[in-house]
Amino acid sequence: MENLLQAIKENQGKHGKIHIKQEPNNDKEGNGAPDFLITKDFLTLGYIENKRVNANLEAIIKSDQILKYTKLSPNIILTDYLRFILLNLNDKNEVIICKEVKICSLDELKSAIKNQSLLDIKTQELNELFTLFFSKIPNSINSALEFANHLSLRTRILKDELLLSSENEILLSLFNTFKETLYKELSYEEFCDSFAQTLTYSLFLAKLNNDTTKEIDLNNAKKFIPKSFPLIRSMSGFLDDSFENLESTKWLLEEIINIINHIDISNIIKELNKTSEKDLFNRSVLSTHKDPYLHFYETFLASYDPRLREVRGVYYTPAPVVTFIINAIDEILKQDFNHKKGLSEALSKDITLLDFATGTGTFLLEAFRKALEPINKNSANYNPKALIEKFCGFEFLIAPYTIAHLKISQSFKEEFHSALNDDESLKIALTNTLYSKNVSKEQEDQNTLFTLVDLTKEFKKAQKIKEEQILIITGNPPYSGASSNKGLYEDEIKISYGLEPSKADLSKEQKRWINSYFNEKTKQNINTFKAIYEKHKLENEKNIKAMLDDYVKFIRFAHSKINSQENGIFAFISSNTFLDKPILRGMRYSLMQSFDKIYILNLHGDTRKKEKAPDGSKDDNVFDIIQGVSINIFIKQNSKAKNAKIYYHDLYGKRKDKYEFLYENDLNSIQWTLIENNEPFYLFIPQNNDLLEEYNKGISVKDIFMIFRAGVCPNRDNIVFHNKKENLTQLLKDFNTKTKDELYKIYDIGEDSGGWKLEWAIKDIKNITFENSIYKVNYRPFDFKYTCYTGKNCGLMARPVYDIFEHFLENENIGLICNRLTSLQYFTHSFITQHITDLHILETANTYTYIFPLYLYPTTRSKKFLKKKIHILMKKISPQK
Repeated sequence: MENLLQAIKENQGKHGKIHIKQEPNNDKEGNGAPDFLITKDFLTLGYIENKRVNANLEAIIKSDQILKYTKLSPNIILTDYLRFILLNLNDKNEVIICKEVKICSLDELKSAIKNQSLLDIKTQELNELFTLFFSKIPNSINSALEFANHLSLRTRILKDELLLSSENEILLSLFNTFKETLYKELSYEEFCDSFAQTLTYSLFLAKLNNDTTKEIDLNNAKKFIPKSFPLIRSMSGFLDDSFENLESTKWLLEEIINIINHIDISNIIKELNKTSEKDLFNRSVLSTHKDPYLHFYETFLASYDPRLREVRGVYYTPAPVVTFIINAIDEILKQDFNHKKGLSEALSKDITLLDFATGTGTFLLEAFRKALEPINKNSANYNPKALIEKFCGFEFLIAPYTIAHLKISQSFKEEFHSALNDDESLKIALTNTLYSKNVSKEQEDQNTLFTLVDLTKEFKKAQKIKEEQILIITGNPPYSGASSNKGLYEDEIKISYGLEPSKADLSKEQKRWINSYFNEKTKQNINTFKAIYEKHKLENEKNIKAMLDDYVKFIRFAHSKINSQENGIFAFISSNTFLDKPILRGMRYSLMQSFDKIYILNLHGDTRKKEKAPDGSKDDNVFDIIQGVSINIFIKQNSKAKNAKIYYHDLYGKRKDKYEFLYENDLNSIQWTLIENNEPFYLFIPQNNDLLEEYNKGISVKDIFMIFRAGVCPNRDNIVFHNKKENLTQLLKDFNTKTKDELYKIYDIGEDSGGWKLEWAIKDIKNITFENSIYKVNYRPFDFKYTCYTGKNCGLMARPVYDIFEHFLENENIGLICNRLTSLQYFTHSFITQHITDLHILETANTYTYIFPLYLYPTTRSKKFLKKKIHILMKKISPQK
C-alpha cells in the first residue's frame, strides 16, 4: 500500500510538497493512529485507513474511529484493498461518501488480474479518486485562532486516547500521584484532561525556548524547556520515557509537534499583542499590559472545552479590574499599614502576597509591575528577583499554571530585564488551594511506580505557603454554582459561615472541640462537632448548596488565614451573590467580626436579574458571564477586630464605561456609602431603613406555615414536563423498552449531571403503573404541564420535594408561592398553587420559588414532623422537663 501511495503521489506532483507517513500498526481495536498520515506543506492533508479484505466498510464508516479522524481532517480514504472509499463531511458534519472505486470482489480477483481492459478502467477511476484526495486544500494556520484550534482538536483526542489507556501502569501510577498530591477526589478523566493539556503546552513551551535551528521532537523537547520550570520540565520527560507503552498517543503528539515546528510563533505573538491592545482601547497607559500568552490560552480553552472553562471558573480577569485591585492594595499599604512606598517596600521588607487562584498569573504579574513601577531600572535598589520569594500563587489546572510561569518568566526577561537563571523559579505552586495534607504523610503515600520528585517538591512548596503568614491575599476565585471541589472544605464552611448570627459566638470549650475535630477525626470528635453544628446552624435552611459554592470556600480559606494573623489585606473579585443572599448571612456576620473595614464595589451585570443602569440603559458584565460580580476589599488592622465598617458603591453601565471608571478611580476618589443597621441578615448592600421599624412588626411567612420548601427541580424540563399526557406516556414507554443509545437519539437528553442521570431516570420509572403516576404540574403562572411523579430523589426528577408535595397528590390543598429574595426592581413574586409546582414558576433571577402548603395531611412523614415540633415547643414551655 505504501508503494502504491508513493507512486500515486509522484503522479500528483503538481499539488505541492506532499509527505506520506506510515503509522505503526497499533490499531487492533480501532483506537490508535490512522495507517497513513498525509501532509502537504506540513499541514494535515488527510488520512488513509486500511482494513482487512472483505471488511464491513459501511459499518466502519459509522464508527467512532472514523469520526475521530474526521475531527482532525475530513479528507479520508477507507479501503480493504479491493474497495477505495473517499470520505468527507457535509454541512451537518455528517460523514458522507464522495467517491467510491470497487476493483472487484474477492472471488473475482483472479479473473480481474487477467482482464487488462478492466484494470485500465479501474486505474483511471483510482487516479480520479486520489486526485480528489490529494487536491484537497488543508485547513490553514494563518492566525492565532487557527493555531489554537489545530492544537485544541488534537489535544482533545489525545485526552480521549489517554482515557482509553487506563490500564497502562505508568499512566495510572502518575494519576495516583496527582490524586494524592493535588486532590483526593480527582477523577481519572480530569487527570487525562489536565495531562493532555500539559503535554501540548510542554511542546509549545519547548518551541518558544528553542533558539537553535534544530526542530523539536519527542526526544529533545525536554531539553528546550528551561530548568526554571522544574515541574513542567519533569512532566515533559514522560514524552520520551513512556512511548513504548503508549503508542496510540504518539501520532497525535507528533502532529502537534509538526504544527508547532512550522508555525511562525513571532507572528502569532504579534497578533495576540494587537488583540490585547484592541481589547483595552489602545490606551498608552496599557502599553506594558500586553498579554499574548493569556489570550492564546483563552482562545485554546474556548475551542478545547468551553465547559471546563466555566466549571473551573477559568476566566480572563480584565486588566482594568486587576489594575484597580492591585492599586487598592498599594494604597491600603500606604494609608493603613504605614508602608509609605506601598508594594515597593516588598523589595526590602516582609510584605508577602498570595494569589490564591492564580490562573494565568494576571494578578501576580500586575503586583510585580506595581512593586517595581516607582524604581529606576538603573538604580541599585532595582532588584526584581527579590520579589520572587515574596509574591506567590496557587493554581490547580496544569495549563494555566504553565501559562502563568511562561508569561511571568517572559516578563522578567523582556520587561524587567532580569531573566531567571536555571536555579531560580517562580513561587507558583501546582496545588488545590482548599486541600492540605501533612508533608510526612504525603511522603508515606508516595509508593507508586511513577513518582515525580518535582511534584513532591511542588506539594511541599504549596504546603509551606499555606502554613506561613501572608499579609496580602488577592485573586479571582472560581464560581460555578455547584462546587467543583466536592467534599473539600465543607466542614470549615458549615462551622464558620453556616451558623445563625445570633448563635455564632461559640464558647472556648466549643472552639477547642472544633479544633480537635479538624486535627483528628475520632468518633467522639465527629459526634461533638456534629452536635455543636446542629445546635448553632442556620435556622430554616434546608438546601445549603449556595453556601458550598467554590468562591465561598476560597473566601473562607483567605478569611481563615488572615483571621489567624494580627493583620492582613484580602482584595479580590468574585460573584456578588454573597452580598445579600439570605443563606449567606452567617458568612457576612463572620466576615464582619474579623475585619475592620470592608469596601464593596458592586459591578453588577447579572443578566438573570435583568439589571439596568439607574437611567434605564443597559448594564453589562465586566466578564463574559451571566453572574453579577463585585470587587471586595477586606482590611484587618486590629487583631481584635469586631463589627467592620462597610463602605459600598454601585457601578452600573456599559462594559467600556466600567473599565474607564476603574482606570480613572481609586479607593479615595470613590463616593462610598457607609452601610448601617444591616441586621438581621447583615446585608453588604444598602437598604432603605425608613420603614424598617414598621416592617419588623410583621410576621415572617416562614413562621406562619409549618413547613416550606423550594419547588420541584426537574433538571431536564423537556424530559420531565409535557404539554400532553400522550407525549408523556410515550416517553415513559420508551424509557421502559428502549436502550440508552436509542433514547439519546429520540430525545434531547443532554449529558448526565450531578443531580440527573439517564440510568437513574430509567430505574425510577421501571415497571411503575403509568396511569397512577401522572400528575398535573404548575409549571409557570397559568401554564400547566404533565409529569410522572414518583417522589424519588435523583430519579426522573432531580429533586421532587416529596415532603411538600405529598400533601398535594391525592387530597385537595392550596399552597402559597413566594420568594425569599427579590433581586428585580419590581415585585411580582407571589402566587398560589393547587398542584406540584416547579421551582422556577416565577421569574426568580438567581433564587428559587418556595411553596408553603396550607394543609398538612396525616402522612407518616408529617406525623413525625409534628411530633418533633410539639416536643420542641414543650421544652420551651417547660425547659426543666
